[in-house]
Amino acid sequence: MIRLFKAIPEQQMPPYLGDEFVVDVSNASGGFLIERHVPGEQIEETLLVASAEIRTSQTGREWLQFTFNSSSGSCKGKQWLNQGTAEEAMRPYLETRIVHVTAKVEEYPVDSGNKSLTVQRVKAVHDVAGTTLLPQMPIEESASDYRDQLIGLVEQMQQPYRQIALRCLNTYWDDFSTRPAALFHHHAYIGGLMKHTACMMTIAAGICQSERPYLTLLQCIQEAEADHKNDLFQAPERATRQFAWDDSFDSLYQAARSITLLDQAPNQDELLLGVLLHDIGKIWEYNHLGATPSRFTDLLQVDAVEETLSGIAVDPLGSLVGHMPYGCFVFERALRDEAIRIPLDMHHRMMHLILSHHGKKEWGSSVTPQTTEAWYLHAIDLLDARKEKWRTAQLL
Repeated sequence: MIRLFKAIPEQQMPPYLGDEFVVDVSNASGGFLIERHVPGEQIEETLLVASAEIRTSQTGREWLQFTFNSSSGSCKGKQWLNQGTAEEAMRPYLETRIVHVTAKVEEYPVDSGNKSLTVQRVKAVHDVAGTTLLPQMPIEESASDYRDQLIGLVEQMQQPYRQIALRCLNTYWDDFSTRPAALFHHHAYIGGLMKHTACMMTIAAGICQSERPYLTLLQCIQEAEADHKNDLFQAPERATRQFAWDDSFDSLYQAARSITLLDQAPNQDELLLGVLLHDIGKIWEYNHLGATPSRFTDLLQVDAVEETLSGIAVDPLGSLVGHMPYGCFVFERALRDEAIRIPLDMHHRMMHLILSHHGKKEWGSSVTPQTTEAWYLHAIDLLDARKEKWRTAQLL
């Protein structure tokens, strides 16, 4: 297990020996990763087309906009139209959704680290399996380790929290264990959602079990600041000007201040269940090859629809609702499936954890945090997401 923050003691869980929560332990490596390439460089790569659309500028000029996947990650791409129609130019991308492209690496704005591909030539590929081009967990990491950590922490929860958690995992495990946690920013690969959740639960348990939880959170924030300062000192030597911890510390210290004012010890079981549920709605907000076809009809009273699944992309219907309300649906469904009735205040606190975890409405939160557990969840989510982004940047 990766040591996340020095302030959080290692808590190694025993190997999971059951047969309910199976994970794919194979990792792929060696795919295209745009961060390894410099602006102006010409590349030739085979990529999976995660999303493709025709865009129109204010002047009426059309171009093609893409999200590409490889086993090492995702990137954005575009193709300018010099002749023919947009529909004709789009055909090779949709033929098999696997393409061999000749393209140029671009960066806009200059020195922003915001890189993309400008495609010059494209050819449909027929002899490559799309699943081999889905972004994968780093080769040095093991999905089974994160599974063991997550299940071990769930087993430590008291009832009814453990019963609710296990019902959610049993119902949605195939999707939960494979879905990414994001498209680009953090844990943007197969199994990323499970890893993000397991790491957050580890941080949450370490904070709750410490003698002074508030100070343990502050120690994690201080470690993050040290990472950020180190990046700033090395900035002239780095190829990118993006910093993983940008825009984080005001929100982290706001959470710390709010926790101080509330002056309450966090409820560990409530916080851990909130962590488990906070992003579980991404099962419906994203899709990719291998996603369960019945995930919408299993949760909602809706008719079945046919989906075209390819690389990791935002689900056009799931994004209309977003992962936070879907997390609430999952929580309520688990209560009904297990015939569990809980106090009204506990029910609304759990809903509040899910709906407030982004911290700010401008960051996508339905509401802003108001409870001790909600502020801890927001801070832990931000810490783990940014720490993953920071670790990834150090490997480039």
